[in-house]
Order: sequence, then C-alpha cells, then structure tokens
Amino acid sequence: MSIEAPTALSVDETHPPNHTLLVEPGWPWWRQASAYVASGLRICRKDISGLLALVGLFIVPPLLAVIVGGLPGAEKTTSIAYWVAQALPWITITLGNISMVLAVEALDRGERVVPAKILPAAVLWFPRYIWTNGITTVLFWILFGSLSLHLGNITISLLPVLLGNLTSSWGWPSFAPTLILGIPMLFWHVRLVFATYAAIVDDQRGWRSVFISIGIAHRRWLMVVAAFVGSVIVEAPIALPAYLLIQGVTNSLVAGGFTWVLVMSMRPIFIATLHEIYEDYRPAAAIAESLAHPKPYPRWRSLYYVSPMQRERTRSAAANQASQIEQEPIHGTEQDIQQSLSADWSPDRD
Repeated sequence: MSIEAPTALSVDETHPPNHTLLVEPGWPWWRQASAYVASGLRICRKDISGLLALVGLFIVPPLLAVIVGGLPGAEKTTSIAYWVAQALPWITITLGNISMVLAVEALDRGERVVPAKILPAAVLWFPRYIWTNGITTVLFWILFGSLSLHLGNITISLLPVLLGNLTSSWGWPSFAPTLILGIPMLFWHVRLVFATYAAIVDDQRGWRSVFISIGIAHRRWLMVVAAFVGSVIVEAPIALPAYLLIQGVTNSLVAGGFTWVLVMSMRPIFIATLHEIYEDYRPAAAIAESLAHPKPYPRWRSLYYVSPMQRERTRSAAANQASQIEQEPIHGTEQDIQQSLSADWSPDRD
C-alpha cells in the first residue's frame, strides 16, 4: 500500500469559523496546560452520572479477568482461564477508549452521555481504531521496544537493548536506560497520542491521522506534556494509592485486570483534556478539504455516526446559545427591583 504524506497539512492551519482558542497564544506553556486541564474537568462535569455509567460498564471485563485469573491454575499458559483472563481486558483497552472519546465529543456538542448510542458507534469505529493505533504502536515500539528482532541469522537490537547493554558494561543500575529514554519516549508519545482523535472525531484515515497528530504537538510539546501529566495529577490522590496496592499483587493476571480498572476510571479527565487541545489545533482547513466529498456509508451507520460537519454545527449552536444566556441583560435597575420588593412587603398591603 502506498503512503502519501498529506502535504496540505500544516501546523498553522486556520481554525473553523467563529472558533476561539481556549488559551491566549502569548500565555506561558504551564498556564496553557492548566487551562486545558480545567476545561477538561468542566466537560466531565456536564454529565458525571453518564460518564460514571460508561466507566462502570467498561470496568466489568477487567474485573471478570480478575475473577478468572484468580482461579487455581489460571496462571498456567496452557489453561483456558489464562487466555480468557488475558483477552477480557482488551474489551476495555479498545472499545472502552473509543467509547470515552465519543462520550467526551458528545458532551462537547452539548449532548448527554447515552451508552446505548455510544456502544454501537464504538463498534463501528473499531476497525479504524485498530488500524490507526496499530500504526502508532509500531512507530512507538520500533524505537523504544525492549525486544530484539530476529531476521534469519541476523539479530537487530532496538535502542533500549543497546542502551541497556551499554549501561550494564558501565556498572549502572538496571533502571538507567528507562531514566535516560524517559523524555524521548514522552516526546514521541505525545506526538502520536492525537491520532485516535483525528481518526474517530474527524473521520480521517489511519496514516493521515498519524500525520495530523504529529503536527498538532509541533512547537507545543512542553504544553501538551504538561497537560498530559496535569490530567493525571488531578486524579493522583486516589489513583496513586490504588496503583501502589496493585503493585503488591503477585498474580500477574489479577494485577493486570485491576490495572485496567484503574486506567478506565482515569480516562474521562485525561481524554477530555487532550480533546480540548485537539479541538484548538486540529488542521481544520485540510480536514474540511478531505471531507469535501462524503463517502457513501451504509444506511444503518447513519443511526450512530455524527459527521464532523454536523458536529461543528451542533457545537457552534450550543456555544452561541450559552453565550446568549450569559449576555442576556437583566431588565430593570437595582432601584426598581428594591422598590418592587418594598411594594410586595408593604405593611399597608391587605
């Protein structure tokens, strides 16, 4: 399959009509990051019960994995329980992530979180999600994977292996390669993290979504990392003790199940924060051009699919309505209101 880099994509693309950036361009990176985390929290507050229902739904598979993984003999790779416990969390890893992206998008449009609508839509986006995230996974781990590639008689050691061999020869501790590669790994991760949003929110194909994601973090890397970390820190008072408890579990299947319960619980704020960054810096002109000729979708898909154009119109209408409510003048002066109250409570009144 040939891959053509979308030359129309530019990090300085114009924004949609009437689109106002959430942050001022002149703000320092830490202030911009804080604003995006706060905006993510505001989105989540629009329908807390709906988000909790969606989270509760997708923590069921990893909890079942905990139960199955705790059965006697489940840790043996030859047992059925082992493979069942390994497979169940993937429902949360994939469909849970897609569903939360769709839920945050619905909240941003001014709608409620309705799992009955989101779940079928998540299934429809599953092939696109797997393809896009397959690309980003390969691009990430081909640089930072800890395994060696064996091509016949040739063995190719990836960067962490080479660095680990080097630090071992120097007598450095085993965690030294992770510390050295921490910043490059974070740099590359935030470059790829927006591919899911481009694929699902703006209906962009796999490789195009990856190029869009790389462009969004261009010259904004520090701000995106700070927002990324900040959305996790907000949940740290609960998440950190839970994570430490999970580290004490010796059964790897049980620990893995509890880990994905924790990850799914943290997703709403995390995804909402990154969603706001994506909305501000997505290359709107190039995306609109790619969607100028709509693809024919099956009739059944229209029941759940919201096109990017329809999404933009709905969001703009909701924003205008909120703006009108905020700017609606209060009729009557303070003196008139006080006189009216005095008249209502006058002692001469029958």
